[in-house]
Amino acid sequence: MSEIRLASTIMLAREKEGMVEVLLVRRNKSLNFAGGAWVFPGGKIDEIEIHESESELEAAKRAAVRETKEEANLVIDPERLIFFRHWTTPAGSPRRFATYFFFADIHPDGTQVIIDDQEIVEHAWLSPNKALEQLARQEKAMLPPTILCLRVISNCSTVLEARRLLAQKEPIYVLPVVHYTAGQVICLYRGDVGYDSGDSSLEGARHRLVIDMAQATYRFEFSNCDGYLPVDGGAHLW
Repeated sequence: MSEIRLASTIMLAREKEGMVEVLLVRRNKSLNFAGGAWVFPGGKIDEIEIHESESELEAAKRAAVRETKEEANLVIDPERLIFFRHWTTPAGSPRRFATYFFFADIHPDGTQVIIDDQEIVEHAWLSPNKALEQLARQEKAMLPPTILCLRVISNCSTVLEARRLLAQKEPIYVLPVVHYTAGQVICLYRGDVGYDSGDSSLEGARHRLVIDMAQATYRFEFSNCDGYLPVDGGAHLW
């Protein structure tokens, strides 16, 4: 069984010309994990950050701020961080991470990004909807956590609205179950009828992301689990 490593990332937003934009960075294709994917700035939590922190959450905040500085040369106030998601890589994956997802905003005047051109090779400030449109056109590759986080704030017209939306609820802990079938990758989330068994063919409640590998398209399915509450870490994710 693969070791689960602690990691941390920031969905960093700015408000420019009346629009919310999020920073995405493209990982070098040569990297073993998510090579070539567009992600939020972030990375592993260092041992020293764990030892010097009073809690794992505090260590995650330190790591998120440090990684954003290293990957984008942006200084983030840790007091602006909102913890809103925690994703664990599915069982069976060759590399597994338990990742804290934070939201933070930054003034537009302080958003000049400088990448290291090693681990990170490109960056873009995009509205969530524009980023998802580019994903649909196969112009950008993204992992499910990135896609779902972008969808969460896709209807927010201001940074303040996004902050209020994410701060008003308890963080959601997500451990997907992945089922591969007929050229599809199906990510099952809590509340889906197939979550416990890993069988996506069962009839019943739907809470899943379906990726068609041949067509490079995706769709979300959520139905018949409206009564599923986040008391045990599950909820409608997008």
